[in-house]
Amino acid sequence: MYSRDRNAKLKMLVSTVGVIVITLFMVIIGFGYYRDIDAVIDRAQVAADREDMVEYLTDLKENMEAIGMTKGHTALIFKTPANDMALHYRAVNRILERLESIAGIPKSDTAYQVALDDIRGIVRELSNPAIGWLWVHNWFFIVLGVALCIYAFIKSADL
Repeated sequence: MYSRDRNAKLKMLVSTVGVIVITLFMVIIGFGYYRDIDAVIDRAQVAADREDMVEYLTDLKENMEAIGMTKGHTALIFKTPANDMALHYRAVNRILERLESIAGIPKSDTAYQVALDDIRGIVRELSNPAIGWLWVHNWFFIVLGVALCIYAFIKSADL
């Protein structure tokens, strides 16, 4: 009986450590996606002028390319145009083109402010895809973490 209790406690310890490691892994990866994608979108939305917005959106475009967010979806099953990253990437490129088209307009001009406000509205409508991207590209680890958590719970109830 002693070896059975010890074996059960060991299994529970291993599954608990596994859950902690997977959770830390997912938090680190997820924070990187949030920092490089979602936070940059949020900053571009409230940028004070065209130059700042161009800088943020150029960073966003480069980060999307580095992560591989130029194709694919942020959903495992229900893939729609709303979660299509190729369309999202194309929208970022078009926003940058629009920002370049207003480069020659003086900042004090009403047309500049109207165009910049319109572009802010477009950026505001961009989705924040970090969590969806994390789920789609690391779903196995999330499922494994949940399974280990359930296993640890069941084993703790058996003790």
